[in-house]
Amino acid sequence: MLGCLVEKARTTPDQYPLSLNALVTACNQTTNRWPVVRYDEGTVEAALDDLRAAELIRREKPHGGRAIKYSELMGRALVLDDAGIAVLAVLLLRGPQTPGELKARTERLHPFADLGAVDDALQALTTHEDGPYVEQLAREPGRKESRWRDLLQEDDTPGAVPPGDDAARSDVAEVTPSTDLRARVETLEAEVARLRARLDGLANDSRQ
Repeated sequence: MLGCLVEKARTTPDQYPLSLNALVTACNQTTNRWPVVRYDEGTVEAALDDLRAAELIRREKPHGGRAIKYSELMGRALVLDDAGIAVLAVLLLRGPQTPGELKARTERLHPFADLGAVDDALQALTTHEDGPYVEQLAREPGRKESRWRDLLQEDDTPGAVPPGDDAARSDVAEVTPSTDLRARVETLEAEVARLRARLDGLANDSRQ
């Protein structure tokens, strides 16, 4: 959800901030998402309330408009530059990925000059003073690069591999939209709880 707001802020700025309905549509896209989900408005609205309490998003009412809209505050809340925001957002949207996949998929959010620049961003997220925000996974047999995953949300699909440019091995099951709704809600709640805990730690550090 947070990744969706980052994505839309940079790819469709004329339609940003997003209304609740637009954000539900963004979350439920069948492209550029892994796993594909089917959240209803109630689920998204509940998660937005928690993200707002954690100061990761802002709710606003545009001048002259009727609908409440939402914008993200990832960079300010987690103290990240544009490169870090882009990498983290794409990991949130599409699950574990290689640096090569990240370079291709962050193009519209933040163009990286080369793979070295992507590696620099990943290392900065790994060594961030309030992090780490990402971690490198063990290289899988038959792959040239290791995948990276975000640490803002719990990985509730151990062993599952998102489809990538170097196609996932056939012996690994792909997560599908048939995942139980309750499990999806629990995953969202766990993600928000983790983000809030990280922000609470930042607040405590600033008071010391």
